[in-house]
Amino acid sequence: MDALTLDSNILLEYWKNQERTPVVKQLLALARTGAVSLMVTARIHEDVPDDPLAREIGRLPELGITKGPSVTRLDYWVLGRDMLGSDAFVATEQELSDELRRKGHTPPDFRDWDHLHAHLLQGRDVFLTWDRRVLDIRDALRARFGVRVMMPEEYLRSRE
Repeated sequence: MDALTLDSNILLEYWKNQERTPVVKQLLALARTGAVSLMVTARIHEDVPDDPLAREIGRLPELGITKGPSVTRLDYWVLGRDMLGSDAFVATEQELSDELRRKGHTPPDFRDWDHLHAHLLQGRDVFLTWDRRVLDIRDALRARFGVRVMMPEEYLRSRE
């Protein structure tokens, strides 16, 4: 069973019933059959802070999605839930962000980095996202930490 971490944009697509909702439904169906494990990190609360969508976070178990910990960060740390981070990951985060800025690109924001960091610390298999800023650094994350980042469609095709 693959342990998949979902970026918040995947659930937002589903909750807003947008164009790629059928892709999300395929992932949810895989979870219902036990073929995959789906998790979001607790940082989803910063990605989806306002109702009505924030209420949907409480309904994740109905979808077969668990909410895992995030990394410890001042002003967001929840004692007993969040994990201490990896110094190596934080150094890489800074290095990659600086490199992207030098090239005139916008790096992932702190929430994206926290999702990825928690995914790594949890030892999950694949991080799924549609976020271009995260997809742009996937090769570096794979080379340095073995973190696999894919778009949901890519993941689903890889199972065929």
